[in-house]
Amino acid sequence: RQYIERPLLLNGRKFDIRIWVLLTHTHDFYIFREGYIRTTSIPFSTNSSSINNQFIHLTNNAIQRNSRSYSLHEEGNQLSFVSFRSYLGTGVSSSVEFGKEVFEAMKNIVKKSMYAVRKKLDSENRSHCFEIFGYDFILDEDYNVWLIEVNTNPCIEESSSLLKTLIPRMLDDAFKLTIDVVFPYSVSRERMPTYPVNGYEDATNMW
Repeated sequence: RQYIERPLLLNGRKFDIRIWVLLTHTHDFYIFREGYIRTTSIPFSTNSSSINNQFIHLTNNAIQRNSRSYSLHEEGNQLSFVSFRSYLGTGVSSSVEFGKEVFEAMKNIVKKSMYAVRKKLDSENRSHCFEIFGYDFILDEDYNVWLIEVNTNPCIEESSSLLKTLIPRMLDDAFKLTIDVVFPYSVSRERMPTYPVNGYEDATNMW
């Protein structure tokens, strides 16, 4: 594992990108169309005096929530893709398009990682299983996309208004591709609860 010493910074602070990937019982995988930016609380530095400061280098909510500056810059130290696109377009790098370049690069890495472990995904030949993974990426100062890690048990805590919107929709749409396929529901979808996300129709599956 290599530490990215010159990451792209968000207003001087380190950040990474979390997206969700669904692996279904048929071994098809889907990438959720929205994710979120996870930020640190303190300006980035690689000085020897700050190298062990977790609030500078680690974006995990379980860590950042203990910082005195938690939520000072963004609610829950989280930012939507929409807000991040706006940030990129405000002079930081107007030549970089998040959707066409950054997100596509992340999708390609997901595809390669799934292909790399395809023979180990279901070594027990279990039926009717699915899993949601949390993929974490970081950008360096040249906008190269790097995979940090893949989480097999990603946090689904609704720790901000953003995640209170995204997580229920992410889970509900995942169930439509998995549980509802194996156990079809008898209740009309018009009578089922909806989880609105700006920019998407309620009937659209965001995976």
